Amino acid sequence: MYLFDANAFMEASRRYYANDIAPGFWTWLAAPRIAARVASVTAVRDEIIAGKGHLVEWVRQRPPSFWIEDNSASLGATRSLAAWAADPSRGFHRSAVDEFLGAADLSLIAHALTLQATVVTHEQPAPEAKRRIKIPDVCRAFDVGWTDPFSTFRDLGMRLVA
Repeated sequence: MYLFDANAFMEASRRYYANDIAPGFWTWLAAPRIAARVASVTAVRDEIIAGKGHLVEWVRQRPPSFWIEDNSASLGATRSLAAWAADPSRGFHRSAVDEFLGAADLSLIAHALTLQATVVTHEQPAPEAKRRIKIPDVCRAFDVGWTDPFSTFRDLGMRLVA
């Protein structure tokens, strides 16, 4: 299963798969055979619906099963991730830790950890960074798979044809 970060949806909507030029992408992503392998977490949903535009409407049309709710397993993983981020030996700035603890990233990675899912994000590793905690770095620390959206689309068999 692939769990999408907000930026994977947002960048697609704003740039390369904007609904006015690639409406078929959004139809494909919602197709039952694809939707069975793709999901996200409620924190990502909440982050997106705070905005406006086509993506907000697309998100609202997804069935509740698309948005994974927190549960006891994910909350346990959240505590482990939070402790890792806050460990002074990592040297993260306090603002980076606070941002991570308050972002959808924490829930997304926690669910990926408990479900053995792969996180889909545009973020790239930055293991020396101290001002921001990057999804790929946390995933690596917890042996959680992560990939970029285009690799995911290829794996899911997306084909754009005119």
